[in-house]
Amino acid sequence: MTKNLTHILSHRNAAITGITWMIIAAVGYSLNAGIVKQLSSELNTLEIVFWRSLVAVIILFPFFFKHISSSGRGSLRNWHFFLLRGLFTYFGMAATYYALANIPIAEVYALQFTLPLFMIIVAAIFLGERAGIDSFLACFVGLIGTMIILRPGFEIIGLATIVALASAVFYSITNIFIKILTRTETTTTITIYGNIIMLVLALIPLLFAWRWPPIDTIGWIIALGIFTTGGQWALTKAIASADARIVWPFDFLRMPFTATIGYIMFGQMPEIWTWVGAMVIFVAAYYVLQKEATIK
Repeated sequence: MTKNLTHILSHRNAAITGITWMIIAAVGYSLNAGIVKQLSSELNTLEIVFWRSLVAVIILFPFFFKHISSSGRGSLRNWHFFLLRGLFTYFGMAATYYALANIPIAEVYALQFTLPLFMIIVAAIFLGERAGIDSFLACFVGLIGTMIILRPGFEIIGLATIVALASAVFYSITNIFIKILTRTETTTTITIYGNIIMLVLALIPLLFAWRWPPIDTIGWIIALGIFTTGGQWALTKAIASADARIVWPFDFLRMPFTATIGYIMFGQMPEIWTWVGAMVIFVAAYYVLQKEATIK
């Protein structure tokens, strides 16, 4: 009985820890969204990606060298997967930042809840994973949720909205390459190389039209790098601490958090259709995650 009680308490503590980290991650990503929108009035999308990546690399480098010295790992034997992971992360981040600059931030994150649904299709293409009919039905339900948000025929679907959906596709492909890399590489190695590759990719087009960021944006840039890196770290800790089925529902807190930030900073208030569509998408995506965890 004592062992059972210890197991129950251990499971509960792990769940509380995981949920706490997920809430911290949701706060970090929400603040990140507000900062990106703020910066977009003075910097273009690629400039924001570059300076954010530079700050992230500076933050992560000490941990990277400590990791290499202690584990002896950090080789680029899977350089092609590192490159592809960095490339699609770059596309996903650039698409997200462009969308955040042009449409309400809560709407961007509502559309990005489709990511687990796109994962089903992407995993079938890249990994040959087979999905059941119920998973595809969940994708169809997620599509309905997306249509509720977009309301084609009632609202004009702009480029930024399409780009927000595309970001979910790019991030789903990113997750596939992360899944492949985790077979041989550590999270620290994957994270640091990903940020270095994004830094280089963002720098290339800026070399043809270089300009230093205005002084009044420096504080925002540093905060962006800190919150995005902190959000990634908290998300990793959340997933490592408890079952994804326990912690992932709290990711939906990004909706009220981003809605609050959008209202306070920019006077934006999400429409009721955004909330309804986000809930439909979230339920469909959560079903997919539940099923995947059950299979494992």
